[in-house]
Amino acid sequence: MARRLSDALSPYLEQHADQPVDWYPWTPEALQAARTTDRPILLSIGYSACHWCHVMARESFDDPGIAERMNDWFVNIKVDREERPDLDHVYQLGHQLLTGRPGGWPLTVFLDPTDLAPFVAGTYFPPEARHGLIGFPELLERVHDAWLGKRETLKAQNRRLHEAFELVSERRIEGGGTAAAEDRLLGQLDARRDLRNGGFGDAPKFPQAPLMAWLLERSGDDPQAASMLVDALRPMARHGLFDQLGGGFFRYCTDAAWEIPHFEKMLAESAQLLPVYAEAAVRWNDAELAEVAARCAEFLGGPMRLDGGGFAASLSADSVPPEDDPRRDEDDPDRELEGAYYLWTPDRIGAALEETDAELAAARFGLDGPANFEGRLWHLVQARGIDELTGDGRSADEVRERLAEIRGRLLSRRAERPAPFRDDKMLAAPNALAAAGLARAGRLLGHTEWIEEAAIVLEAVGERLGRGTAMQAVWRSGRGAAQNALLDDRAAVLLAALELLGCRWEREWYETAVEQARAILDRHVDASGDALYLTPSDHEGLVFRPPALTDDALPSGAGMAALGLARLGHLAGEAEWTERARRIVERAAGEMLQVPTSHVTLLRARRELDEPAPQVRLGGDADTTADWARTLRRSPDWTCLHVPPGEAGLPEALEPLADRDRPTAIVCTGRTCSEPLHDLESVRQRLERWRD
Repeated sequence: MARRLSDALSPYLEQHADQPVDWYPWTPEALQAARTTDRPILLSIGYSACHWCHVMARESFDDPGIAERMNDWFVNIKVDREERPDLDHVYQLGHQLLTGRPGGWPLTVFLDPTDLAPFVAGTYFPPEARHGLIGFPELLERVHDAWLGKRETLKAQNRRLHEAFELVSERRIEGGGTAAAEDRLLGQLDARRDLRNGGFGDAPKFPQAPLMAWLLERSGDDPQAASMLVDALRPMARHGLFDQLGGGFFRYCTDAAWEIPHFEKMLAESAQLLPVYAEAAVRWNDAELAEVAARCAEFLGGPMRLDGGGFAASLSADSVPPEDDPRRDEDDPDRELEGAYYLWTPDRIGAALEETDAELAAARFGLDGPANFEGRLWHLVQARGIDELTGDGRSADEVRERLAEIRGRLLSRRAERPAPFRDDKMLAAPNALAAAGLARAGRLLGHTEWIEEAAIVLEAVGERLGRGTAMQAVWRSGRGAAQNALLDDRAAVLLAALELLGCRWEREWYETAVEQARAILDRHVDASGDALYLTPSDHEGLVFRPPALTDDALPSGAGMAALGLARLGHLAGEAEWTERARRIVERAAGEMLQVPTSHVTLLRARRELDEPAPQVRLGGDADTTADWARTLRRSPDWTCLHVPPGEAGLPEALEPLADRDRPTAIVCTGRTCSEPLHDLESVRQRLERWRD
């Protein structure tokens, strides 16, 4: 049997290389093999940090008997959803159309080899029937029998599914407006608001970073949005979604109270939540929220940092348990268990700390109460606030100091355990979002080292993944993927370059922004010029060309693109960019009104177009205007562009500032600009008039 996954770019595919399943990667060879042998394709999509992907691999794909059925009856294709989000997008929608339910991972789909249409879909299947799920071997047999005996029925279903795909790809819902959509969204959120635990809805609980970003923008003039936001941010950080020792956020929690996560850590969550916490900290002068932002940056710069710049994709949920883990199987001690790296017992705490510190840690993190994980282990949460831990002559500041020392010692002890697997792929969109987040957070909180990290990340994206039309989406260990960059990748790079320009002017960053804006409009729009697609125009043929309107774990590609084009237009003073952004947003206005919770990034773009924040343009004496810039950049309510004297290659709107003979500021809101101002107090007064 060929080991076709052994040299894969994706670590997730490499993890399946030695299984008895005759896996193919998604290649023309695999698709042709299915057509030649007239066998359906069994498509399995997952990612390396996914707990249930590991469970299904261990239970079914490692089983020789199950693998034999798979090899005899199907052409089996394994896909990393982080490497091929286009395929994941298409077949997640196929799952939803076939089952009427949202999908997830692992995604298990059976395809007709002639047209690649899905005809049976599901997610995780156990090796035998349980909990209402059909056993995977029985499913294989049923699909095989249907393929042999009910081919015409399946073909008829495929034709209807193709029609549904085309409707999704070309759909345009008329009507809608920003105010109506935002009011509807607030009403929906209020109905789903979890007043007891924070956040929205019941278990499982996701941080919904794009939604948090929208609430943050809305909170400036809406107390209800501000209340919803802070009531979500605090429990997300205080409880189990946040790694209380190492910083950074887990992907989601299995319970409504944010206590127990599935323990995978994805780059995307921390990259997006970092600037939300930083800006919220500035808006409400909140040291606790600022500390969360700092711990996110610490996490990114620690276990996630790649040599030479950029960040890894994820850390796995599972790892080999330490010897004192009560779940450890002595007959199979190397079997990975969920959360093994992160869980504690009172004995472990006691072995790592002096007695008084152990008592303080137990009180702080909840180990003096019942175990919260499987009845015998503890996942750390902030069970008590700082004020509850004062006493015995200890002040709040002393408690904080002791807890910082305790955290360092527990981190050192935890580092002795077998670490979870790190997927060291460099993904364009999450890395660009991390660069944008670090730049914004660094500007607002005064951490210049975060800004420098952001610059390194953006440079690494350009060097490793390419620029312009040749840009790719994935890099690992000196190799790039063959696939083109998708809309999400380009739009995220556009936003990262713009955020960095708000920290300091670099001609290269401006050129990157323009380059990506042009590539988006040249390669991702339809003939009408206002509908954006996830894939570029020269992408391989898929069942349908997926649109990119809806937010998920990442902001939507169309939303990020419209937001970036609007900001670029305001920065450069070029109406072309803002008008293209407006056309994109107006094309999606009906969808935004119908399902606003899925289109919050487009709503942010609409707000950027209709109510642009002020932009302060500075030029003239470098030392004086640099001081002005440092002051002005600490506010989230406007951006500040500091043009160095004599700078060449500026957009037309900024050129007059390059040769000023005295410190000069021009405050612009959209296309309306002030007269030149020559002292900082006048600038502040102008901005305050806008704020009022």
